[in-house]
Amino acid sequence: MLRGCGLRVAIASFCFLRLTTAEGAEIRIPAVNDAQLQLTLFAAEPDIVTPIGLAVDKRGRLFVVESHTHFPRPDYPGPKRDRVKIFEGTNGDGKPDKISIFADDLYHSMNLAFSPSGELYLTHRNGVVILHDKDSDGISESRTTILELQTSGNYPHNGIGGIAFSPDGWLYVGLGENLGEKYTLKGSDGCTHGGGGEGGNIFRCKPDGSELRLVATGFWNPFALAFYQGGHLLAVDNDPDSRPPCRLLDVVEQGDYGFKFRYGRSGLHPFVAWNGELPGTLPMMAGTGEAPSGILNCDSARLPSAYRGAVLVTSWGDHFLELYRPRPVGASLRAEREIVAQSDEWFRPVAIAAAPDGAVYFTDWADKDYSVHGKGRIWRLTTKPGVRATVAASVPAGAKLNPARERMNRLLRADSLKDYGELLRALSDDDAFIRSAAVSSLAKPVFSGKIPVEIENKNPRVRLGALLAMRRAKFDKPIQLLEKLLADPDEEIRRMALVWVGEEKLVRLADRLNVALSAGPVSAVLLETYAAAAGILGTTGHSVAAAEQSASSKSSAVRTLVLIREVKQDDAKAVQILADPSSDRLGQLRIEAARTLVESPSEKADSALLNTALDRKNRVELRAEAVLALSSRSADLLSKLTGLLDDPSEDVRIETARAFRQVASHPAIREALERRVKSLRNSSRDQLLAEQLRFALAPQAVARPSSDAEWRKALAQNGDAARGRRVFFSPAVGCARCHRIEDHGGKIGPDLSTIARAADREKLMQSVLHPSREIAPQFVTHTVETKEGQSYSGLLVGQGADGSVTLTTADGKGVLIPANEMVSDQPSAVSLMPEGLEKGLALQDFRDLLAFLLLRN
Repeated sequence: MLRGCGLRVAIASFCFLRLTTAEGAEIRIPAVNDAQLQLTLFAAEPDIVTPIGLAVDKRGRLFVVESHTHFPRPDYPGPKRDRVKIFEGTNGDGKPDKISIFADDLYHSMNLAFSPSGELYLTHRNGVVILHDKDSDGISESRTTILELQTSGNYPHNGIGGIAFSPDGWLYVGLGENLGEKYTLKGSDGCTHGGGGEGGNIFRCKPDGSELRLVATGFWNPFALAFYQGGHLLAVDNDPDSRPPCRLLDVVEQGDYGFKFRYGRSGLHPFVAWNGELPGTLPMMAGTGEAPSGILNCDSARLPSAYRGAVLVTSWGDHFLELYRPRPVGASLRAEREIVAQSDEWFRPVAIAAAPDGAVYFTDWADKDYSVHGKGRIWRLTTKPGVRATVAASVPAGAKLNPARERMNRLLRADSLKDYGELLRALSDDDAFIRSAAVSSLAKPVFSGKIPVEIENKNPRVRLGALLAMRRAKFDKPIQLLEKLLADPDEEIRRMALVWVGEEKLVRLADRLNVALSAGPVSAVLLETYAAAAGILGTTGHSVAAAEQSASSKSSAVRTLVLIREVKQDDAKAVQILADPSSDRLGQLRIEAARTLVESPSEKADSALLNTALDRKNRVELRAEAVLALSSRSADLLSKLTGLLDDPSEDVRIETARAFRQVASHPAIREALERRVKSLRNSSRDQLLAEQLRFALAPQAVARPSSDAEWRKALAQNGDAARGRRVFFSPAVGCARCHRIEDHGGKIGPDLSTIARAADREKLMQSVLHPSREIAPQFVTHTVETKEGQSYSGLLVGQGADGSVTLTTADGKGVLIPANEMVSDQPSAVSLMPEGLEKGLALQDFRDLLAFLLLRN
């Protein structure tokens, strides 16, 4: 949501001022949406290229990571290693008059932070180092490794990235999902933490790297960290493939933020949460723009009073400098997004920091290309002359303590049996952060003898909390407990019991899973969780029987949920259901059967679909879905549908015309199309059908918008979401070849089941018209050249310890390329999603598609 407190946002167009670099390259100054602020260019190429991390010392000198190792192309001129540059301004003109190299010979460098003692810390993909300058000459003469990440993962920016020092001097670092590879993080005193597949984590240690310990888990990639008043640690977290938006998080001790890489990149697995949907996980503070990369507490900057207590966030992917105004909600915080500055695709803000004089600086990668490319910017944000501003951190103010936060911290510290009653009461609190703190403490060894008996507690929230605490504590005798919990009347308890069984692969309970479907109400979420657990344990085929035994199976809705799962897994069952009109009493079941048979051509399936489409006694939606399912079949089979161009139902007529696009040269089909379009030539009726007919016969002759502005105007009219779903899955359009929605479609691109959480109409339109303009990091195409002259292009899905890579190609196949056969591995600026997708869309198709996607939230 874009909203402002005096900040005006213009999305469709910008009015830019322009500058040029020393090399003559044109630079657009981003638009600032607050008249009190001004943005000026501090530095650009060749003085700075591909900058990432940024920190400012007490003298006001900017220390900036200049990356040269992030996917360099074979012809990249170098340098071959990263370096940290110092930018120093001494004459007050807002420009650097001295630029020097502080440190070099670095690899996959990410972020910078100064410790309270003034030493510069640098995170790189596999560790944290201190860059010493003992003689204060502006050149680092030595470095000390304090944290080392031992792993086969080597993707540049999903290892160690975020860094911040707490007010009491602890060092916090963020670790990304590491592509699920096993890892060991080792501190300077030999203390280690190992893992792999659990998603990203945040750790803390002493400034010397000792006393390493886990703080929180369940992230994708917490790339930037910052402390906020009241002791809140804030993090920005990039989103998984298919579960937007990216997140601004309030990170608490022992918090679980829901994501686990081992269950897939999409983030849609039933064992995974993104906004506190799963019991025991915590919600986000706010959704952010794409690829948030930096965060700054505004109270460290000299800004107007309206910015006091706010935070700035950089959005690399959406080209925004964003503002959030945190407000207490229970023990945590919530905020909404406002836009301070914005620009076009060449504006890629990354790290952000405030100088002692209160000016705000941020780096700008300056290109969508992930490879280092020779461009870069540093911007300076200040208050305009004459506007009153102060550094809020220097303004005396009485500390406002949040009672709920204090209670949460007290619960986290609880470690005595005298605290047991308070912890149990906290399990019934409405605040997820309070409940999480109680679960964390109840998992401590001191309570191990008491908490198991609480699964008999009359309060379902206490029973659920006891389950979560024992699961977190890795309770050593879970079988008997889980047998009871799987049969609990409370659905959330049964859901989390299924998660526990699946996570730990407790095969002894495989035959008991069905109890979870017969002990009480069954929702779609519980059924999905059951199916996931059964799949892990290798148990299939029992869900229908379980539901029939359930008292709640008397509900047709529950019966339908169960049968839909069966239909998706069994083509013969789908044919049987589709051919049985009595199945209509179970709602969407026959429609789901038709959708399932799209990918299953057979004589029986084709016959059932054809009969369904032609029978006017069937529901219109079902008939249209049957036509859609047949649209990838042979021209001879489709020719049997020509009479549907005259069907009483507009939806059936339109779907039939769309199905004929790819077979319009078939004599019988072409004759039917020409006949029908001729019948409409002098009529104002059925204009939507007329558009489809013309598009099928001669798409190149149909007038089309020629610019984004014309497309925007043409698409302003409302669409029909139900028709839009059929557009999405139509083979004539092709969206579903790569993308998935509602468990149907391809798996090459992101699952779009929740796309509306992160994309508005404009962004969806742009992604179709210009698919290569914005490519999410995990969907950058890699091109690998081999010694034998072969070239493979696809999405990077794995990297071996020996340097080998695994790609998923455009046809969905996996290709393993051994390291000793590779000549180069380069990310591409061109999307795997092809250009020209709009050419397969009639105007109304496009409108309907947008209407459908905008409901996917």
